[in-house]
Order: sequence, then C-alpha cells, then structure tokens
Amino acid sequence: MPVALAINRATVGTFFTLSGYQKLFKRSRHDELVSTLHADDVHQIRIMQWLIPSAEFAGGLALLSGTLSVIAALGLMVIMGGALCLDGVKRIAAWKPLDRIDWLDDLLYLPEAPYLLALLLVVLAGPGALAIDSLL
Repeated sequence: MPVALAINRATVGTFFTLSGYQKLFKRSRHDELVSTLHADDVHQIRIMQWLIPSAEFAGGLALLSGTLSVIAALGLMVIMGGALCLDGVKRIAAWKPLDRIDWLDDLLYLPEAPYLLALLLVVLAGPGALAIDSLL
C-alpha cells in the first residue's frame, strides 16, 4: 500500500508540476490559460493568471517531494474543482449529453475528474510512508 500511495502522489505531483511550469514559462500555454480565464468570466485575471499556475507548480512539487502533501492536495483540489465547474461543465454542454447518465459519463470523462479523485486519495489516505511528511 505505501508504494501505491507513493506512485499516486508522484504521478499527480508530476502532472501539476509540469502543467504549472508550462503555464508559467511557456508563452503559448500561458496565453491559453488567460484565454480560458476570460472565457470562463474569472475575476482578477491579472492575479489569477499567475496565482493558478504558481499554485499548480508549487503544489505539484510538494506532492512530488511528499512535503505538506495533504495541504497541497487540498489546494490543488480547489483548482481542479474550479476548472471542472467553470470550464468542464461548458465542455459537457457542448457534447449535448442524451440524459443524466450520459452527462455523468461525460463528467467522469473530463481529465479533471480522475485528478480530483487522485488528490482525494492523498487527502484521505495520506501521502504514504515513502514521503517526507511521514518522517515529520
């Protein structure tokens, strides 16, 4: 079980570290983020365009190292929940689900959904024995 928790934490940490890095340091990815924030009617875009990817990057590094993992996972869950509610639901509507079951299926198809579940695992089960957190 400790190995499974470490693999989950490292995988999710790697994703958020890379995603945050790209949005912070690659102009095209940053521009896509800003465009998405505008389309989703997010307030304070001048702050959010830097806060969100910085939190992704820092939270990803925290998960990768196993330092403050639960706090990092909670913060990243807020970001993923926001992305799911603001942008994901619009994508589902564009797919024109046939009924509630199809809508739920589409919700679980979005990439945000499994990341939320993987982060929830870190929150509920902890970072595992193979983390700096377990030494503290």
